[in-house]
Formats: sequence, structure tokens, C-alpha cells
Amino acid sequence: MMARRSLDGCYPRRRADRARGCCGVLAACLTLAVAAPVAAVDLPPPPDVADGRLITPEPLPQPLGIDEVLSLPLDSQYGVLAARSRYEQRAAERVLTRSDNRPEVMIDGRLRYVEPGDLATENDQHDDHRAGLSIRQKLFDFGRQQDREAAATARLEGARLALLDERKRQRLELLRAYFDVLLADQRYQALNERMAILFIRYDRAQDRRELGQTSDYDLARFESDYQEVLLERARADADRRMSRRRLAEVAGRPDQLPRDLKMPELDALFEREAPAVGELIEIALAEDLRLNALRQRYRGSESDLAAARTGNLPSLHAEINADHYTREGATRDPFRAGVYLEFPLWRGGARNGEIRSAQAERMAVVAEMAEREAMVRRYATELVETIRLERSVGRSRIEALENYAELNFTRNQTLYQMEKATDLGDAMAQMSRARLERMTITFDLATRWAEYALLTDQPLEAVLLGQPDDSSGEENVTEETS
Repeated sequence: MMARRSLDGCYPRRRADRARGCCGVLAACLTLAVAAPVAAVDLPPPPDVADGRLITPEPLPQPLGIDEVLSLPLDSQYGVLAARSRYEQRAAERVLTRSDNRPEVMIDGRLRYVEPGDLATENDQHDDHRAGLSIRQKLFDFGRQQDREAAATARLEGARLALLDERKRQRLELLRAYFDVLLADQRYQALNERMAILFIRYDRAQDRRELGQTSDYDLARFESDYQEVLLERARADADRRMSRRRLAEVAGRPDQLPRDLKMPELDALFEREAPAVGELIEIALAEDLRLNALRQRYRGSESDLAAARTGNLPSLHAEINADHYTREGATRDPFRAGVYLEFPLWRGGARNGEIRSAQAERMAVVAEMAEREAMVRRYATELVETIRLERSVGRSRIEALENYAELNFTRNQTLYQMEKATDLGDAMAQMSRARLERMTITFDLATRWAEYALLTDQPLEAVLLGQPDDSSGEENVTEETS
């Protein structure tokens, strides 16, 4: 039930002068409506789609190194694209919200045939056509529209931060996939060398068995060792292909499996000190993109609650109408201008429902924020402890394995040159295992530093390679330029 009051202005029917005045007023209002500011967003063009599938962008660089991994465009990657769609949805919602406070311009008309009554002034006129132009503008609603726009803007900013967070998370997943391919190749190489050694031993055991120089038990032991390593090598070879498939999928290029990869230089990470736990927690709580996105959602829920509480307050709007009639009438005015007051007296409990809904949304966001903050504190502690462990114990293990592998190779080489051994034994395989262990520990340390960069909203290039951030344009493509 609405109480509505009209304060219309009435004018005499001087058509020529009035028409010129009406046209000027309507033109000014129409210009205002068209020129209403709309937020411009600088986003890269959407990826091409054909038959419901994303068209693969430019191929992966060959060979693929860590520099290319950290700079590869990910706008067509499915995770980033989904986050962008959510951002675009929020941007559209804000445009719709702002449209409630913009001028509404409408043209309406009718074509109608009538049979005039006996008392009609123009009882011989049967055409009763009409054409009209109206402009309506909200003037004041006690801050309700402002709160709604503030909520939409906060949700849009939260979606923007979520998009940046998803882009960095997918970059981290791409880095992990890149490391997995390198580890799979090295693991295959180590097992291949091990298999070659065991095959030679098994082949020689077969020759000695034919000469009666060894037993069936020894021959079966050599064959068992060889078959076991052969199976592990086959699995490692399959893992090489599967890791390349995962890398191509994460990169958003499923039809382009990478062939050659370059080994990154990451030894400098062992010289970098881990941050203090308390310092990292403080920085992460302030800079974490996902947490900041939740904070924007909380601000939006606060504005939604404020708008809901003013749901029953009155509102004012202005309206201008210009009409043309083919039949004259005492109540048919070619021009009207008025200010209207709308005061909702009863909305069936809608205001209470809106308030409870906004309060529930705020409660949910507060719970998510508390959960995220707890996760940040745990994760920051885990990162610091893991980085310290890899720098100390991990580096000591690498040095011990490499030292043993080098001494073992020198010893076996000396025995081979003195003709006291027929081959180098497992020296080459031991060196391959030492290289694999170095790569495993180094890549795990690099992954932890990359997670640190994500948690503190720092560029991966600067944290891993010590390079300046060259991706600021890509990471901030959703900054608004209103």
C-alpha cells in the first residue's frame, strides 16, 4: 500500500511556445541520461570460443624455462577465466544497481479507434492516437541508493582481488607442474641408468650359468632385481608423459605438450634467510588477496544491511511528460512536470526479511574471514619452518649425497682403470640419484618461496629470481579507470 502525492504544474495550451520549451528540457535530460558516467574497466579481450571450446592461444615456448613459466599469459586458462566471469558478473550487477539512480527515458504510444459519445466535444473524431515521451529521475531516498551502490562496488572490488588471487594461484600451479616434469625426466634418467647396470649383471649371470659358474638362485636374484627396476622405469616413463599433460592443461594449452625444458638456476634460494614467523603473519594478514577479498565482501554486507534498514523510508522522484493527442480533451495536457513522493506504509514484512538476510550474509563472511585468518597464521608458520628445514638439513643432505657420489665414482673409475672391475658399477646411477635429490629439495624450497610470494602478494619473479616485477600490467588488468 503506497501513499502517493503529485505536485503537478499546469500550463495553458500554447502549443508552439510550449513545444520549443519542452524539446529543450527533454533534450537536456536525455543528454544527461546518455552522458551518465559508467565505470570503464581495462581488461584483455576474452578468449576466442568455437563450438563451446576455448581456442588454444599461442604455443608454449620451446624450450620452456622458468622465465617463460613466470611470464606466460594465463588469460585463457580455465581457472582464471572462471574467476574473470565472476568479476564480470559483479561488474554487471553494479551497472544494474547504478541504473536505478540514472534518468529513465521512455517513449510510448497507441493507435486507437473510438466511437464518440453524445456528450463528446468532437463527436465526429474517431482517431484517438497518442505518442508520448517521459523522463523520470530519482531525487532522494535517504541514502538507500548510495548504500546499495557502495555494496555493489565493494563486491566488485572483492571479485577483482579474487581474480588476481586466482591468477597467482594458477601461476603457482603452473610452476609446480613445470618442476614435476623436470623431476620426472631426472627420475627416468636415474632409473634408466640403474636398469642398464642391472641388465648387464643379469646378462653376465646368464653366461656364467651356462658355464656352470653360478647357481639358479643367483641368476633368479639378478633377474628379479632387473625386472623390478624395469617396472619402475616403465612407470617413470609414463609419469613423464602424464606430467607433461598436466603442464599443458594448467597452462591452458591442452593440445601442446612441452618437449624440452630448461633447468632453472635456483641455488641462490639456499642463501636467503627465512622471515620471522610473527613478521610473516603480520604481513600476510594485511596483504593476502583472498583475505582482502573477504574484507571487501564484509564491507558490501554492511552496506546491504544499511540499505535494508532504510527500506521503509520515503523517496522523491521527478517526472517530465510530453504527449501528443489526435483528439483534444479537457484532461489531456501536452506537457507535465512534477515531483512525486512515495512512502511505503506496509510491505508485508519485506523489510524485516531483507534485514535478516543481510545480517546472515554478514555473519557468513565474518566466519569465512576468521577461518581464512586462522589458515594464514598456520600456513605462515608452516612456510617458515619448512624453509628453515630445507635450507639447513636439506642442503646438508645434498652435500653429503653429492660428496659420496663423487668419491664413489672416483673409486670405481680407479678400480676399472686398474682392471680390478669390469665396469663402473653403480657410480653413474648414484650420481643421477644425487642430482635427483638436489632437484627435489631445491624445487620444494622454490615452491615454498613461491607460496610465500602468494601469501604476501609479491611478484614471483622478484621472490624466486630477484627480478623486478614485469607483470604489473597483467596482474592489475582489472583496475578501474572511471
